[in-house]
Amino acid sequence: MYLYSYRHRWLWGRLYSFLFLAGIIFIFFALITGMGVLFFRSGGQVLFPRDPRLILQAALPLYTAGVEDGKDFSGPLSGWWPELGGGALLPWKDSRAMLRSQLSLLAYLPVKQEGKVNPPEPASKQAAGAPLNSSGKYLVAIYHTHTGECYSLTDGVARLDGKEGSVVQVGEIIRQELEERYGLPTLHIKKIHDQKYNLSYMESEKTVREVLQEEPQLEVLLDIHRDAGKPRRDCLVRVQGKEVAPILFVVGSDARAPFPGWRQNEQFARQLAAALNKKYPGLCQGVRVKEGRYNQFLHPRALLVEIGSTNNTTAEAVASARLFAEVLGEEVQKLARNGAAQPGEQ
Repeated sequence: MYLYSYRHRWLWGRLYSFLFLAGIIFIFFALITGMGVLFFRSGGQVLFPRDPRLILQAALPLYTAGVEDGKDFSGPLSGWWPELGGGALLPWKDSRAMLRSQLSLLAYLPVKQEGKVNPPEPASKQAAGAPLNSSGKYLVAIYHTHTGECYSLTDGVARLDGKEGSVVQVGEIIRQELEERYGLPTLHIKKIHDQKYNLSYMESEKTVREVLQEEPQLEVLLDIHRDAGKPRRDCLVRVQGKEVAPILFVVGSDARAPFPGWRQNEQFARQLAAALNKKYPGLCQGVRVKEGRYNQFLHPRALLVEIGSTNNTTAEAVASARLFAEVLGEEVQKLARNGAAQPGEQ
């Protein structure tokens, strides 16, 4: 009887141990399966997304207040975030940099770059603060607030720090076309303004004021950029059977600071956009009015022109720049013949 009772307790003990172990294994696999469904569900790509900004949107609520829209922090916090130094505290312009700032192990992981990275060219002499090549005869001036902007499909990076990006090459093409084809003296300023990205517009404003002091007769002032945050399918338009980069005009307003004459800039932008699409339908994506002033309050025909995006090649942007220069040249010639009013600070 005692032996039977002992064996009975021993069997029940083994059964309990087996059930306990099986329960632990079941819970473990249930957790693994649940995590897999949560993080690797179809289309989810949450844990290891191709775009690291998805991680930021899930983990950093402040990041979801605005996404990169070319240049602006476009969310409900946009009015005060830049003034608080948000760009320095939270490097949202480069999502990989943000991840590395929060997850130190990522700093040791290699980042695979797509495309061929061109060796950086020497910075322009103007970047060192050399005097602008002004002579009192230019009709058009071109500069770059974000001088380091690049076309990733050619350069492998979106921006070069403290160096000339390929957007400068686009500006140079416009200068050459205006001078060689239309005889319009054009000043191309290659001074680097974005060594401290958050201060770019403050630095370029100094340059613009200097130019206008030396060149009061300027008819048109262009700040050439490239857009960002657009998929490849939205970065191409077909013009005369050839795929080129689209063009977008950005006009500042008085939403944040006094700018009584901004409608003049908008009118000129819409005039150019209409002329572009009349000659090359679909090339221009229109005029976008934003809250910042973008130095446009200094001249009634100052425009921010975005030629292509990060997902364009430099060749596609250069092709668009030639078409843009063709239309711009005709419009500036009209202004010169009609004796446009002399610009002044608005």
